[in-house]
Amino acid sequence: MIAIVGIAVSALSHLLDGVDWIDIRAALSRIGWPRLFAAASVTALSYGVLTGYDVIALRIVGKHVHYGRAALASFTSYVFSHNFGFALLTGGTARLRIYQPAGLTIGEVAHIMVLTGVTFWSGVLLLLGFGLIVQPGTVTVAGMALSYPVHAAIGASSFAILAAVLLGLNRRAVRRFVLFGRSIPLPSVSQALVQIMLASIDIVLAASALFVLMPGAGAAIFPVLLLGYLVAIVTGLITHAPGGVGVFEAVMLVSLPEIDRASLFAALLAYRVVYYLIPLAIGMLLFGIHELCGTSELRATRVRSA
Repeated sequence: MIAIVGIAVSALSHLLDGVDWIDIRAALSRIGWPRLFAAASVTALSYGVLTGYDVIALRIVGKHVHYGRAALASFTSYVFSHNFGFALLTGGTARLRIYQPAGLTIGEVAHIMVLTGVTFWSGVLLLLGFGLIVQPGTVTVAGMALSYPVHAAIGASSFAILAAVLLGLNRRAVRRFVLFGRSIPLPSVSQALVQIMLASIDIVLAASALFVLMPGAGAAIFPVLLLGYLVAIVTGLITHAPGGVGVFEAVMLVSLPEIDRASLFAALLAYRVVYYLIPLAIGMLLFGIHELCGTSELRATRVRSA
């Protein structure tokens, strides 16, 4: 992970070669408070939609948990995994601490994590397929130029994967399969469609938060930005770089060569604060309050028992 971050930062430095920090500071000042407020509002909507990942996963597992607890588990786990990487360790720990008092086992929490992961990737496949098919001509993704037949074929493959999964769920008479001796419930077709819808809306909102931080960017650039955003976040997840730091920025700079580098990097810096760091601070505060309240409740229960 450290090596990958080092390589990404080195690549980022090379991409910014010739860009003066004075220009970046000037670009930051052009963003202005109204755009920052708009980005924060879209970010709040994105994280609000994201809580639906856990809600639908809990329904599939067959567990009834109050929305407030599910939202807290979803929000804290995602801000931790977004910023620290290694979702199984960081986000998984947060979910386990929040769901265990509600009676969920480690296995059920693990199943919820698998389902939320599937939700995210279903949205990626849908938007990636759509973006690659509707983009005319040659598309440049992370520095690689793809002719239309190539990127359209990749897009069609994404749709084919989703269609195959939905068809498989529709044909299954039994909504469970056994893995390592454990019976695991599967989503219905309607639940799977809700998963795809939630993830797609969430990703579009997350990309929109970056878009509004780019003064002068026309609406025509959004499809290209969304495609680059998808590649950037997936690359960051694969590398396990904390928050995709360096990796996300480098891929975005390569994917959007037509945008002034100083302006784009300034928007990426502001986005890092709005979408990652501020939610992380809120998530840590909420998780700390949950832990303190949980400890106090446990002590009170012990006193009553004694």
